[in-house]
Amino acid sequence: MKHQGKIFSTIYIVCIIAILLISTGCSQTFKTNARSHVGTVVGGVSGFTTCRALLDTNMALTALCTLVGAQLGASMMYKDDMNIHNAVFVDTLNTAPGERSHTTWGNSQTGNWGSITINKSYLVNSIKCTDYESVISIEHQWPMNGITRENEFGTACQMPDGRWNIKQTNQTGWW
Repeated sequence: MKHQGKIFSTIYIVCIIAILLISTGCSQTFKTNARSHVGTVVGGVSGFTTCRALLDTNMALTALCTLVGAQLGASMMYKDDMNIHNAVFVDTLNTAPGERSHTTWGNSQTGNWGSITINKSYLVNSIKCTDYESVISIEHQWPMNGITRENEFGTACQMPDGRWNIKQTNQTGWW
């Protein structure tokens, strides 16, 4: 009987993780959403473990703890300076003149910073393309400790629906 309980718990965890990944839009671009997915899974498993194993609560409260943990984990991992850099990057692509321009951002609370330099903009088959340089220096907090320093040169082209598509990049940096 005890063995059946472990199998049920394992199946329950797998189902919750699958639901969490599906509900966070797993089909979207992995690079921009990976931190949110990791946070969702880590938060969900933490919520499940806390309520089920440590507090020995019923199934409904365990499910609620799992969902609350997943939401907290996703928001903790998503609201970081890398997303600020991505937002400034897109705003700079949208508003920069066709000639060389430079934009910087910084977070005084974390000490993280980044810059985007537009080198030139031009048309390719009536599609606006921009050559850029992006520099970031971000120190990540728990649970993804480490420093990201990256220098990226590339070309981004604006699609007819307004989205920017990175066509080619050359990255240097370390994690």
